[in-house]
Amino acid sequence: MAPSWTQSAQWIWTPNYHEEDNRPGRYFLFRKLFEWSRSSFKAERFSIHVSADSRYRLFVNGHRVSFGPCKSYPEKWYYETVDILPYLVEGENVISARVLRYSCTHAGSASIVSTELPGLMVYGESEGINVSTDETWKCVEETSRQIVPYSEWNYILGPPFTANNERVIEAAPSMTDWTLPGFSDSAWSNAVLQLTATKMLPIQSPWKLSPRPFPALPEEPGRFDGVVKCRGSITLDQWNALLKEDEKVVVPAGTTVVVDIQSESLTTAFVTLRLGRGKGSKISLLYSECYEKDLGVETAPFPMPRTKSNRADSSGRLYGMKDFYLVVDGQEEQVFEPFWFRAFRYIQLEIICSDEPLTVKEFTLRQTHYPLEISTQIRTGTELDKIWDISLKTLQNCRHETYEDCPFYEQNQFASDSRLQMLFTYQISSDDRLARKTLEEFHASRGPDGLIKAQFPAGFRSTQIPQFSLFYVSMVYDHMSYFADKPLVRRYLGTVDSILCHFEERINDLGLVGRFDDNSWPFIDWVKEWIVPGNFAESCMPQSYTVKGAATFNSLLYAVALMQAAELCDFVGRSSTADEYRMRADSIRKAVNRHCFKDGLYLDGPNATDEYSQHSQVFAILSETTTGPAAQELIQRTLKDSSLAQCSYSMNFYLFRAVEKTGLYTQLFQPLMEPWREMMADNLTTWAEHALNSRSDCHGWSAGPIHEIVTQVFGLKPSKPGFQCLRLEPRCELLETAQGTFCTPVGQVKISWNADAVTFETVADIQAEVVLDGSVIVKECVAGRPFCIPRSKAALVLS
Repeated sequence: MAPSWTQSAQWIWTPNYHEEDNRPGRYFLFRKLFEWSRSSFKAERFSIHVSADSRYRLFVNGHRVSFGPCKSYPEKWYYETVDILPYLVEGENVISARVLRYSCTHAGSASIVSTELPGLMVYGESEGINVSTDETWKCVEETSRQIVPYSEWNYILGPPFTANNERVIEAAPSMTDWTLPGFSDSAWSNAVLQLTATKMLPIQSPWKLSPRPFPALPEEPGRFDGVVKCRGSITLDQWNALLKEDEKVVVPAGTTVVVDIQSESLTTAFVTLRLGRGKGSKISLLYSECYEKDLGVETAPFPMPRTKSNRADSSGRLYGMKDFYLVVDGQEEQVFEPFWFRAFRYIQLEIICSDEPLTVKEFTLRQTHYPLEISTQIRTGTELDKIWDISLKTLQNCRHETYEDCPFYEQNQFASDSRLQMLFTYQISSDDRLARKTLEEFHASRGPDGLIKAQFPAGFRSTQIPQFSLFYVSMVYDHMSYFADKPLVRRYLGTVDSILCHFEERINDLGLVGRFDDNSWPFIDWVKEWIVPGNFAESCMPQSYTVKGAATFNSLLYAVALMQAAELCDFVGRSSTADEYRMRADSIRKAVNRHCFKDGLYLDGPNATDEYSQHSQVFAILSETTTGPAAQELIQRTLKDSSLAQCSYSMNFYLFRAVEKTGLYTQLFQPLMEPWREMMADNLTTWAEHALNSRSDCHGWSAGPIHEIVTQVFGLKPSKPGFQCLRLEPRCELLETAQGTFCTPVGQVKISWNADAVTFETVADIQAEVVLDGSVIVKECVAGRPFCIPRSKAALVLS
């Protein structure tokens, strides 16, 4: 329930505002002056609540104090709560805000929602001081800062999803100190209230306010790691001195300099460039993930095939999004700081200096990610340590106010991606707040057809991917497995039911999942054989779906979801529904075996001709459409037959699960890890989206090694929901020595081994199911008391 103050909070905006133009977004500035005295203010805090539509950056006396609102949707519009007391000074103070409004009539940022009304809301009153938004606030449009329009987008990069790159003109001298108390805002307008209430009509404001569900994202000051190369009159050493020690660099008048600056690894950060003088100079910042093959052009109005190999090979070219800054008056103190964080491994800074020298005083960054406390640590002394670190970095960069598919191109929260990212998070931290937010958001996105949105929150109605809804079932199932939260499962079972009902309604005469709505995109995976040039809508699925009206994968994924849903129902005591779901899964399995199995392999569609993929074989095993020795034979053939359409990095997670299910994990682990070794050989510092084309170099769904290392190499899994019983099954054959500390909802678990023994230790009294050398024993673990099993006697000890 929302706090009572939300009923009296007032939203304001600038007068005479219209959104009819074709700009994706516009910036507005707001200010409120007030008096404060320490002697008369006795409270220990001065908390204010703040939100905006669409985004804001809040300042108190020039200090950055809040950035938001946390990504959301109108029915759960978040506000931040900030204690401004540490920033107040004796006498006159000012609260100020820069607000970015994405037009609700234009395709702005794909992951940021705008309602039909723009607005800023601040609510704060303490000891007679009221700083809440009302008509006394002053406001003006910031015309010197503009979103780069889509007409200037570089389509070499693909579609324009984020709409946050900027063209900024040096602010006039009269505007430079607008966040400080002494600034004169006499020329600004008084704000107007954004009112939607109508006499005797049950109309409410568009925003149903809710407190931010986790702390603000930290902005950790940092520096770049150095210069790769430069061109012009400034030397490499001079640029490095600027980056590391703030030694000023002076660009001579009438010259052009270009410098490629690097971060040790791909990251997400706010960047700040401090300048002086340089009247008439033009500056651009190009943010790039890597060096790649030079296409011979800088920009193009259409996509072009890109080639990436060694990401650090500086003989290649940097492609990426750009920010622009134009020096007009050449003031002595200028600061260029883009509003939104940027994703990059490299930044190319270009300065075209006009008739006056320009001084670069400082170029720094503030890294920002979801503040996850990672409590799982491993050490093996092998390549797995580096693979682990890269996986953590990949996941970190795809975790901000939502889970994100990638930080560079889209920043969208997709259901299939999020399922994996949430699961990987459970294995490194006990913090599930972002996961809970994700579960709630997709639950809230459910439409009248019973499906959730493929991506959400979303700034506009986007293409539906029906199968992604089935991964929501897996999301709820995973959370149950790790946290055993019955109220949470009960809350979302209705959505699970509606998703499964939709798929049941799609069952065709053959007993298989058939066609989806024509305006949907039945995406399965990025597979070379499934790309139809010039026809994106029919790509990423086997041809059998288009020709035969069904894809085997869809039926098998549905069967897996039914099996997971049955366990969810058992967990909350809905046994009859669980039985129904198991019967439906069995019906699907029979239909697939009847119509989609030929010559020892599963076809990609009913009676399809020579259409086979790893996907159909993998999910036949996961859905238990085939079991036992037949499943073992199938997975071995799947991995040997290169003619089968191959799983991408994300689908490799499910390939690993099929191998695990057949009991062949240990002998197949090393070859299955080869894609990640290849990426390391290409000098990636985060894991790429897929190998099919050279797009995203940081995709959270590719961080699967986290799961493999924790649950398979070290062998820690929940044997019962919520780790009421642990399963400890380390695969000691894979490593000579290893040690790790792992988080669980019941406390840390330590696992280590060497040539002589395996040692386990828990911080809580808990039951554990220990598996070594094929033998199983149930062990009552005592908190803080390690138990050690000699390797040579493991089978005897556990038998």
